[in-house]
Amino acid sequence: MSLTPEMSSMIGRLLIPIFFLSVFTFKSHAEDYQLVNRQAIDRVWSGNYVRFAFLTEGKHQYIAYYDANRQMSIVYRQGTKRPWRHYKVDSWYGWDSHNYITMELDSDGHLHLMGNMHADRPEYFRTRHTHDVRSLERIRILENEELERVFTYPRFLKRENGELILKYRSGSSGNGIEVYLVYNTSSKTWNRLHDSPLIDGQGLMNAYVDGPVLGPDGRFHMVWIWRDTPDAGTNHDISYARSSDLINWEDSAGVPIALPITFEKSDIVDPVPSRGGAINGNNKLSFDSQHRPIIAFHKYDENGNTQIFVSRRESVQWVARQVTQWDNFRWVFGGTGSLSSFDVRIRKPIQLPGGKIKIPIKKLDQWLDLVLDESSLKLNETSNTHAYPPIISQVASSDQVLLNAQETNGPELILKTLSSKAFGEAVNEVYYISWESQAPFRGQARDKLLPPSTLYLHRLRKKAD
Repeated sequence: MSLTPEMSSMIGRLLIPIFFLSVFTFKSHAEDYQLVNRQAIDRVWSGNYVRFAFLTEGKHQYIAYYDANRQMSIVYRQGTKRPWRHYKVDSWYGWDSHNYITMELDSDGHLHLMGNMHADRPEYFRTRHTHDVRSLERIRILENEELERVFTYPRFLKRENGELILKYRSGSSGNGIEVYLVYNTSSKTWNRLHDSPLIDGQGLMNAYVDGPVLGPDGRFHMVWIWRDTPDAGTNHDISYARSSDLINWEDSAGVPIALPITFEKSDIVDPVPSRGGAINGNNKLSFDSQHRPIIAFHKYDENGNTQIFVSRRESVQWVARQVTQWDNFRWVFGGTGSLSSFDVRIRKPIQLPGGKIKIPIKKLDQWLDLVLDESSLKLNETSNTHAYPPIISQVASSDQVLLNAQETNGPELILKTLSSKAFGEAVNEVYYISWESQAPFRGQARDKLLPPSTLYLHRLRKKAD
């Protein structure tokens, strides 16, 4: 694909990642939020966890989910005083927890909805009329039918000017490429952003990417971990690249990297070996006060214990420092499919006043804040925290049928949440959706199911000081 000067200019504009984590830790204390109101949206699938989608943009709010019959569903409203409009598309969820839902609005107000695929053909829907979920239509091919036969991990990104980008993996775990598309609202078509894949495992491996994100230095940064096979234990070699325009990429020393980025061209942040205790999804990129990228991850220490590490580009190389000193704690993972549980979760590091950096993590069932000295990256303190405001859990297991099922040694239910900004970007408010489900089950059917759970919408407001 040949880039015109106009396209190159647009690509250099601000890119805003539109992707919400299933849980995240509040920058302020979770207890500081009070409930404004709560609504029950629908009954939803509880057989195993799969991520839903939640989007608030201006006066428009959308929630996409799998209903009690596993059908992909969406509700929309315009502001708080207008009624919800419901719609369902012809796509039904199975058992694979990789098949999350994602959505985004283009600059003309058309909704783009994707989900329910893992190395499958695209499940992609777009509205014919702006902000009208009942006009959602299936689009079977985006740009390249051959690449899209094994379509996985869609993620929408949005530039400051409203231009929409879609990234996805073509291929399978251990054998895949990263493809980027840009959407043309005039022609309603997707086109390749690069002539080649951005990252190519060359049939030997694939990359699990965090980013790209716009850094405080005005450049785009991304970090990824390689995996050799579908076995989760074969993750290895955390890597990094940056770009000023999303087209031309370089390593942390400023040396250009010709596309596609392969393992041989990778800027290695930490050479974690296969089965060395690192896993995709737990390599989180952020920045310190000097705009240097820092990456939080976990791996095994010299004694075989799982530990949290932080790596930062300093002077002429990446320097990794061990943060925790956990004894007799080793998370052994592997196999294929969605893991039923994560013994460790890592969230994006956060800058704090006074030369400190906070890393929110979950160890087993406890959420913790690890507070580091920014200069040395040594651990100063550890404190308990919450994954979401506790007031949300007041309705957890409120359905008596679900509660009775648990009391009779039935399957365990887990509360899941997604957040979204408030209407008009009110800085003192936030929205959450919550629902309960069983844990992932490696993509396999269970021998016992619970009744559907309730999907709730919570409107929260920060308490006055």
